[in-house]
Order: sequence, then C-alpha cells, then structure tokens
Amino acid sequence: MVNSSLAYEILLYINSFYFGLFATCELGTLILKSVLIIEKYNVGQDPTKLGRDYGVLFGLFVVEALRLLLGRKGSLSEKDIPVLFSVLLTIPSIMGVLYLLAFQVVVLRIECIWCTLMLCLQVLEFIFASMFIVTMCRGPSYD
Repeated sequence: MVNSSLAYEILLYINSFYFGLFATCELGTLILKSVLIIEKYNVGQDPTKLGRDYGVLFGLFVVEALRLLLGRKGSLSEKDIPVLFSVLLTIPSIMGVLYLLAFQVVVLRIECIWCTLMLCLQVLEFIFASMFIVTMCRGPSYD
C-alpha cells in the first residue's frame, strides 16, 4: 500500500522548487520573446495577444503559489479541506500551463519541455492528493 500523504508531500516539495525555476524561465522567455521575436511574427500591431500571455503567466503564478501553499499546509497538518482546495486549484493551474504549452503567440521547444514537466508534476500531485483526501475521509480502522 502506498502512503499517499508521504508521496503527495514529496511531490509538493519537488514542485515548490521546480515552480520557482519554471516561473523564472517562463518570465524570462516571455520578456525575450516580447523584445526580439514578436516583431518577426507581426504581433506589434495587436498588443492584446502579448498582454494576454503576460496575464495568463501572472495568473498562473498566483494560482500555483496558492495551490502549493494550501497543499503543503493541508498535508503537514493532515487536514483534508486545504488539500481539497489545492486539488480544485489544480484545474486552473493545468489550464494555464496548457495555454503556455499550446496557445501562446510563439511557443519555443524549451517551453514545451518545461510545460510538459510541469503538467506531469501537477497530474501526479492531483492523483496523490485525491488518494490523500480519500484516506482522510475514511473512518479510523481498529484492526
């Protein structure tokens, strides 16, 4: 039997470091794209596309930070309500990463790798968080 609480906590710990790297690299890449590449793709005439990319990126930063904070708090205190909110925040976080993966103005190959790794971590966290919630909602066993 897998200890879902331990696996979930390990995944949250790994993702807290990877999220910092991911956020820094994505922000740097988006700034680089807005300065160098965007003129090549004729986006300068429609700045809303670039603004939408920045908005999704900063929204993803806020949602993912809140999700990780609630997940760590709920996992360490073994309470299911913060973990449940963390699981619910996984859905907009996954949608934000999918936007960065497929619908940006310009998507680089390195961003595909970063976003795929982020999606893998989020899906694994979703699975283990769901298992953690199920084990917390069960009654105690006196075997």
